[in-house]
Amino acid sequence: MSSQIGKLSKLQSVELKEKFKSDSLEEIQLVGLIDQFLKDFEEGMHVQRGWPTGGSPGYTFYCVSKIGVNALTKIFAREAVKSGKEDVLINTCCPGWVRTDMGGPTATKSVEQGAETPLYLALLPAGGP
Repeated sequence: MSSQIGKLSKLQSVELKEKFKSDSLEEIQLVGLIDQFLKDFEEGMHVQRGWPTGGSPGYTFYCVSKIGVNALTKIFAREAVKSGKEDVLINTCCPGWVRTDMGGPTATKSVEQGAETPLYLALLPAGGP
């Protein structure tokens, strides 16, 4: 599950954006990027190095985690095609702001509404979009 907060536009560095959206990004490189974020954060340099900013540290970590989920989804999808499993669809989506423990009681969507898109993706036929 991802979130709109995981958009590459949250990154302030063009270089980071290019790395995360690269069609040649591999798992080990993604792990390296996340490790670099953790190091930059510990050193208090994450803002200067172009990682997401704004809000609390929790917000920054949430952004980076969702950017990572989106990148990993692309990696898995690309690997499925390379290994001949073209009938396997690998997707991620944002359910929206859902009334859960995390979203809280003022969230705009019910749990049922939040489940619509993930359920749709899970039930796509082989060869679907």
